[in-house]
Amino acid sequence: MSEGRVIQSVARALSILELFGGTTTELSVTEIANMLDLSKSTAFGLINTLARKGYLEQSQRDARYSLGLKLLRLGGLVRKNSILCQRARPFLEQLVTEFSETVHLAIEKNGLVVYIEKIRGEKAIFVQSDVGAQNPMYCTGVGKCLLAFMPESRLERVLNQMGTLERRGPNTITDMQDLRRELETIRQRGISFDDEEYAPGLICIAAPVRSEGGGVVAAISLSGAKAGIPPKRIAEISERITQVAAQISAQL
Repeated sequence: MSEGRVIQSVARALSILELFGGTTTELSVTEIANMLDLSKSTAFGLINTLARKGYLEQSQRDARYSLGLKLLRLGGLVRKNSILCQRARPFLEQLVTEFSETVHLAIEKNGLVVYIEKIRGEKAIFVQSDVGAQNPMYCTGVGKCLLAFMPESRLERVLNQMGTLERRGPNTITDMQDLRRELETIRQRGISFDDEEYAPGLICIAAPVRSEGGGVVAAISLSGAKAGIPPKRIAEISERITQVAAQISAQL
């Protein structure tokens, strides 16, 4: 990445947009100014510019600001123009039709899982995995799958950056050596499992998607409530996930 000059006004405008997320859906000019340590006049100028361009919207009720429709439109264009999403979506829809569970398509970015496609099934349970969301790699099915098939040098850099492996669910791997052994097992069997590692009651089955050169560029997964997926179905789902991953790979 270039280390050239950063335009301060642009950086500040982007920082304003990044304040919105999770439970924060509306903010006042004063709140934004305080959160970013800006003068109220500077904050207002940036906010007014973003609002005029459609990136923020002002409520007529209380004059507070929220994200604008321009961001939604741009986000849709990113997804639409993604060859990976275009190629994968029909196959992911097949999985949802067959199993009625939620499926994901994810990539690795800066040592984290980034979800670039998600299709909810009828049996969907809440998972923090909306498109654009980021999750740890060591405790998610797609994350461990992507780790397992990384080039060795890249894998070592990512593992070294992880620090403490925080417990998320009852079966989270919290020891680095145990994680390394798990990754070797995933390489051998070609599929990854999250058995209540990310969250209690949640299981996930994931398989790698490969580019023309054979390198793993993404992972797909099927997630659902552990109570709703009996052990005898795990083998069936695993086989289909592997098949679909291979079909998507062929499209690339």
